[in-house]
Amino acid sequence: MNHSGWVAGFAAMTLLGSGCQSGKVTHYTSPQVTGRVLAADTHQPLAGTRVRRVVPNQVTDNVSGPVHGSQQMVQPGPAWTGADGRFVLDSQRVFALFQSPGWLSLSVAYSHSGYATFQTNYTDINVTTNTAGGAPVVNAGDVQLQPLAR
Repeated sequence: MNHSGWVAGFAAMTLLGSGCQSGKVTHYTSPQVTGRVLAADTHQPLAGTRVRRVVPNQVTDNVSGPVHGSQQMVQPGPAWTGADGRFVLDSQRVFALFQSPGWLSLSVAYSHSGYATFQTNYTDINVTTNTAGGAPVVNAGDVQLQPLAR
């Protein structure tokens, strides 16, 4: 195919893609999640809490063995709370010309040494706003972790 044929083909694909209902070629598959993590007993912020997306009902970090190669590239990293207990778990998008994959539910786990891991689900009903770039945002509010029995 010569250069002008390639350009015409690309232009046709672009027009076809822009004819999609949303007119976008990237779609959010997971919202941005924001909030603050506190100790349930003291109501003090828990700095260094790991906040991550998980498979629903997955309790441990390593259900099917260690993550290898390309799995590491596609798995988003966790967010960590700051000194004030606040966190931002970034949204995720995918490239999709002809379909809008969207998202229905998101499971998030909160874990901190000395505290019981807490896991919860968020749905599109929990979206409170959108970022300037259009990403849906779930405000998790204050998440309280229970200290482990000593």
